[in-house]
Amino acid sequence: MSSNIVITGAGLVSPLGLNLNDSWQAVKAGQCGIGPMSAMEQSPEREGGQAPDLPDDFLPDRPREVRYLRWALNESLESSGIAQLPKRWGVVLGTTLHGMRAAGKFLRNDDVSELQHFISGAVAGAMVEELPPPVIATTTCSACSSALSAIAMASTLLETGYADVMIAGGYDAICEYVYAGFNSLRLVASGPVRPFSKDRQGMKVAEGYALLVLERQGERAAKPIAQIAGYGESSDVHHLTQPHPKGDGAARAIRAALDDAQLQTTDIDFISAHATSTPDNDRGEFAAFNQTFQEHLPNISVAGFKANVGHTLGAAGACELLFASSALNEQLVPPTPNVEADRVEFDALQINTGDSAIEQPITHTLNTSLGFGGSNSCMILSRPRTGNGQRSELQEVVITGIGLISALGETTDAFLDRAFDDSAAPITEDTDPIDPSKYIGLINARRARRLSDYVKLTLAATTLAYRSAGIEDIAAFGETCHGMLGTAHGSTGYCQQYYRQIVDEGVDAGNPLLFAEGVPNSAAAHLSMTMSIKGLCQTVIGMRTAGIDAVALAAQRIASGRWQRAVVGAAEEFSPVANNAYRQCGSLRGNAFASGSAALILESQSSANSAGRSALGRIVSSQSRANLTNDATALEDMWNELNKPTHVVSAANDGHIEDVFVRPGCSHHSIYGHQPESFSVSPLIALATVLRRGRMPDDKATMDDFAVVSSDPIGAVSALRVQRVT
Repeated sequence: MSSNIVITGAGLVSPLGLNLNDSWQAVKAGQCGIGPMSAMEQSPEREGGQAPDLPDDFLPDRPREVRYLRWALNESLESSGIAQLPKRWGVVLGTTLHGMRAAGKFLRNDDVSELQHFISGAVAGAMVEELPPPVIATTTCSACSSALSAIAMASTLLETGYADVMIAGGYDAICEYVYAGFNSLRLVASGPVRPFSKDRQGMKVAEGYALLVLERQGERAAKPIAQIAGYGESSDVHHLTQPHPKGDGAARAIRAALDDAQLQTTDIDFISAHATSTPDNDRGEFAAFNQTFQEHLPNISVAGFKANVGHTLGAAGACELLFASSALNEQLVPPTPNVEADRVEFDALQINTGDSAIEQPITHTLNTSLGFGGSNSCMILSRPRTGNGQRSELQEVVITGIGLISALGETTDAFLDRAFDDSAAPITEDTDPIDPSKYIGLINARRARRLSDYVKLTLAATTLAYRSAGIEDIAAFGETCHGMLGTAHGSTGYCQQYYRQIVDEGVDAGNPLLFAEGVPNSAAAHLSMTMSIKGLCQTVIGMRTAGIDAVALAAQRIASGRWQRAVVGAAEEFSPVANNAYRQCGSLRGNAFASGSAALILESQSSANSAGRSALGRIVSSQSRANLTNDATALEDMWNELNKPTHVVSAANDGHIEDVFVRPGCSHHSIYGHQPESFSVSPLIALATVLRRGRMPDDKATMDDFAVVSSDPIGAVSALRVQRVT
């Protein structure tokens, strides 16, 4: 299904410049932006890619990532020529470690107010706070493929008509946390970055902030930068930190992008490779190119932009996509610095090892972006075509399986029995971490020993969801399945333990196990490997609304026809640090916190029919608004676009945002007391409760059509309109 999405604006801050043009001119000249990282919290003499300083008077009191994102946002909007954003505009960002610098400040001064800048929702909200409330502002993580995946998801939201303009891209700031992590894995090079070279040593950690303005082709009189011809995504199903040695997952993503763009391998003229310069990654990526392009590979020019700017992590996919678009527009192949012709390990790769750019006809470019956990994203750009963009014909999306792990460790049926037991006392105090012995039988106990509670809870709920849906051949289901998880906080215990050691002992004290298992997409990676899911598995992070957002985004993908099925869910482990921060900041009404998890199997109706699976419920629509304080108009619009539901279920621990859905003729029900505050999980438990029992515990009335609502203290609200299938 060839994409009809165009890039109409771009903003970039890289180690080579404060805008796209300056960065690109430096790339064309073969320059390298690697040097001392003076902005790193400790060991500032270590080498990496640091962005040039912003003017001192530009948002001087804001966190580093917010300042640079706002700078890139201004450039992207200005270059797009959009005088005023339309009513239906949104944001999808990709990142690996969001506002992690704030966590370092907290660990040093024990001031919980620092954590208000930590979660990704706060970063995204601060980036767009001067703009009208977007219909979505979410952040996804699929490790180093995050930005390209965010652009792909934003494209889907345009294809389905959910939004009319999307701002998408990625970011990550210079941070001791990430440097120590890659250093502990022995992936940081002591010398230059040399992609695909025989003497390559590894990567250089860098920062970047790359944003694209995306629109449907022909809907505005704008001159597009490039056309997104197609995209593909996959998972390796191999290892948490090591790529597939034969490039199997990356090759599947490339083939999917070619199929989506309706192109042949011979149509690609230029490849912007992920090219981290680590021995295993480059070898696996070349294997993917070789098995995909075969005898045509020597005819394709290849560039490795990390030799210029370092590895910009969550920004890499967007940063390098913009460089590819510049190569496409100027019809030239830039040099890849630090690589000598006689040192290229793979003879079939045509890398410009000279000192200057080479003119070459380019019709289609291909970008690869590959991350921890085997997350692979690929995108093809073309010169803009004429014509108008058409919205996708939407498929019906149904829920065919449900799995829950509740605050007390009870699984689905036991939880529901207790919730509907009128004699059961409500849970009004923190429940502490769930004893793993209550659910460990649902997962591989031996493998689970090294996993965080967040990951274990995710896998346990998923097992229950598979059983609920009657899925027995897990490998066969995984061949065409995808994963979309949500979490507000992820593996907080591992993250805190890892970072504390760095703060106390220095950047050379990083623990590689804690680093790998503590990144936000760790559960998605383990989900892929455990359930043999070959589609992309990614995570919506940093918001109390993340669970509902994950369902909504997966539903959009299925509705568009790009996916047929997905595992969707949310999990939160018990975190004294996070709970204490919310209490001290007074940002949630509920005073009891708990861990838990929920998983759903989402499918197209045709997928469910072909497998003989019965639907429990149907996703009718989804709505979201971000950066709200008390915007009655935006919330009223949201209410109306949900078609004025008569029943609303939620966790009901926030204030006016959820309360706006309580009005004459509409009943409001909360799961709180049965499942304490569990952030992204609680609304999904409420959703599952109605689908399984037909009502909520506090009311005898049957709900066949209802909305499930979640809000976040920073001013975001998300909702799903759901029909129960009886």
